[in-house]
Amino acid sequence: MSILKRPPGDLFTFRLFFKLTSKITVPCDKIYLWATTINPYYQYSDYDVTGNWKTLTATDYRTQLTDSIKSNLVVIGLKDHLTSVNFNKEDTVPDIAEYLIELFDNHIDKTFILLTSVEGLDVYIKNLNVSIIPWGGDITNHQKEYKTVEPVLEKNLDSSRTYLSLNRNKRTHRAMLIALLHALGWQKHGLISCMFKDTITDIIEYTKWKVSDLDFYSDGWNKLLTSTDLLTDSLAIYEKHDNDNVSNFKNSLKTYYENTFVEIISETSYTESCYNLTEKTLNSVYGCSFPILLCSKGSVDFLRSMGLDMFDDIVDHSYDAIDDPAERLEAAIIDNAELLTNNKRTKDLWVQNKTRFENNVDFCRERLYNYYSDRAVRLFDKEISNELQGG
Repeated sequence: MSILKRPPGDLFTFRLFFKLTSKITVPCDKIYLWATTINPYYQYSDYDVTGNWKTLTATDYRTQLTDSIKSNLVVIGLKDHLTSVNFNKEDTVPDIAEYLIELFDNHIDKTFILLTSVEGLDVYIKNLNVSIIPWGGDITNHQKEYKTVEPVLEKNLDSSRTYLSLNRNKRTHRAMLIALLHALGWQKHGLISCMFKDTITDIIEYTKWKVSDLDFYSDGWNKLLTSTDLLTDSLAIYEKHDNDNVSNFKNSLKTYYENTFVEIISETSYTESCYNLTEKTLNSVYGCSFPILLCSKGSVDFLRSMGLDMFDDIVDHSYDAIDDPAERLEAAIIDNAELLTNNKRTKDLWVQNKTRFENNVDFCRERLYNYYSDRAVRLFDKEISNELQGG
């Protein structure tokens, strides 16, 4: 088995990889890697194949992946998202998905099983020699630790802030979101963070989104640039370990959730047709907030079908069916104007529905992981029964 690189805190999928691949009795290659490492936007200091510590680029990891492919049957466990930071509507395929398509084409004589954190990847990867099995994204990281997290079931009912909007790494939908909130003058109703405001001068030039009123978003971004009301955030949020999301929740985010009742969840994926649900969605569940999910089209429906209560009687999720990213963003925010800005009404709704938040937390402590595991096992078993064990 080739373990090229593991992301921190991914015991759930790592163990699932062993469980699934142990069922294969014919010769095969078993390769596990962190998708981020083959993204050209990143590089890592790590041990190379000779055991020496050095900086490894996406090219290095891609070479390792290719060198690990030897058998007729190849099982790849690909953890994490496939998006690039600057993926826009004009792009057709995310960078890493494009690389994988080429990889599979270059090994047309081999059969691949791709275990992926990404939902809907078959929209992009249609190679006939590949079977795609989703097995849970970053939302399954730190399974053991999240089960011990105390949900935020006691809120500050005297808080004047209604919603939370956390925007850490620079992505187009996050920039447009906070520009929209400031253009509407709704920043006073929420707690908003933005780690990247000093890196964008022209919001429209950066996002390249087609919107009906360019000046509206530009004015909103300019208001953001002079705002003194943003949350103070820091790059150093992980005190002990990389991606220690549970400690970050307990030490930093919990206070924000205690003082807000709705979260505009800015997920990693948005413009892409495929998506990786992350700890951002899970934190919102433990933060006991009404969810407005800014993610790829259909992600709300996916969570609903999994068994999560998406509060459809309170939150207008009709945005989830909209293709155009700008229209989807505006619908998500403007169609939920009352929920985001009417502080008293939203707090009353939160109190009335407290039990439903508790039920969602209970779901995420156990059944969420069972859903991902059971689905992966079912799909994998079906796949290997189709000739993969020699008949």
